[in-house]
Amino acid sequence: MLRRSFLNFSQRVSRNPDASLGLLLATLICSIVFSPIVMEYQSIGGTLFSCLMIASLVLTLRSLTENSPKTRLWLQITGIAIVILRAVVELPNPPEWLPFFTLIASMLFHLGMMLMLIRHLFSVKPQAEKLLAAINFYLLTGITFSYLYLLVNLFTPGAFDLANQSISSWPDYLYFSFVTLTTLGYGDILPLSSLAQSLVSLEAIVGVLSPTVMIARFVGK
Repeated sequence: MLRRSFLNFSQRVSRNPDASLGLLLATLICSIVFSPIVMEYQSIGGTLFSCLMIASLVLTLRSLTENSPKTRLWLQITGIAIVILRAVVELPNPPEWLPFFTLIASMLFHLGMMLMLIRHLFSVKPQAEKLLAAINFYLLTGITFSYLYLLVNLFTPGAFDLANQSISSWPDYLYFSFVTLTTLGYGDILPLSSLAQSLVSLEAIVGVLSPTVMIARFVGK
């Protein structure tokens, strides 16, 4: 019974853009809220949570990439790569480079999701779908910039005034990214290098312009 219910749910999501975008939104919110908490305790549970999030995201692909087979393939490959890399990280004595490649795969996956949503937003779709696509795009912007900030600080230590400069400090960058995207600017984390400051400026601009452009598009219809 449970298996049949799950199959019915997955089929509904894979065929209905509204359901896919709704699941994507719920998954992103859960990822933003719970991932930083889970990552404080590196465990198999954290890995299972990450894999569940990716599996939920991949489930949304079918109905949202009907006209974009290349984008679907990109997302499927990077999504599967993340799941495999996350699983291998839990093995005894994993290679030191493994978390870095997991980070790269995650960033490419989220960039692919953003590209998919942009196409959906500017296509001939119902307004409800476009609204969900716009909200998801905004959340993905904050997540993707957090990966960029982490990469910058890994390659140029001291780019941000954070004591912890490792992959495990990603929750700090996620928090900083959304503080920047929403232009709150608490000032508890500061960009110090020129590249970091440029990225922060770019995200702040995107954070202001994205809602403006999307609202104008909706009102103009």
